[in-house]
Amino acid sequence: MINRWIHRLIHLNETPYRIAMGCACGIFCSALPIFGQTFIGMITARILKASVIASLPWTWISNPLTTLPIWYVGYRLGIWIMPGKHKPLSHTEIQALMQNFDQMDWNQGVSLLTAEFWEALQPLWLGAVVMGLTMAVPSFILVYYFAKGLLHRRIRRRQKDY
Repeated sequence: MINRWIHRLIHLNETPYRIAMGCACGIFCSALPIFGQTFIGMITARILKASVIASLPWTWISNPLTTLPIWYVGYRLGIWIMPGKHKPLSHTEIQALMQNFDQMDWNQGVSLLTAEFWEALQPLWLGAVVMGLTMAVPSFILVYYFAKGLLHRRIRRRQKDY
């Protein structure tokens, strides 16, 4: 399955810039502490005139198995960036809050989110954005040069065939 996605990405009829920017959009959005990163990645890619298709598989870095660890690392990074302003929650406290959140209706969930997580949201978002940019910028550079090299090889092969 991964080989199929790589094959499709390599054979996109897009510029190396659009492919790399699409991948970077997907990687950046995968770190955001929201649900629906795939759609946010697609919208971001569309706004930045990047390849929407190239953004898709990278948003799946965040999935049911990786979401909590990614958010926790982003939260701890945000706490580290803005020390003294926020009391860090332990992993156990966050897990207990998420379990309570899953068992509530919409109104109770929103109340819990605003009451319990308000202090955690600022460092969480700050850390997630920093983490997303930290992953997206190098990935843009790597994918851009990789795609550019593949495009040049493909052009040379086509020229030989004619």
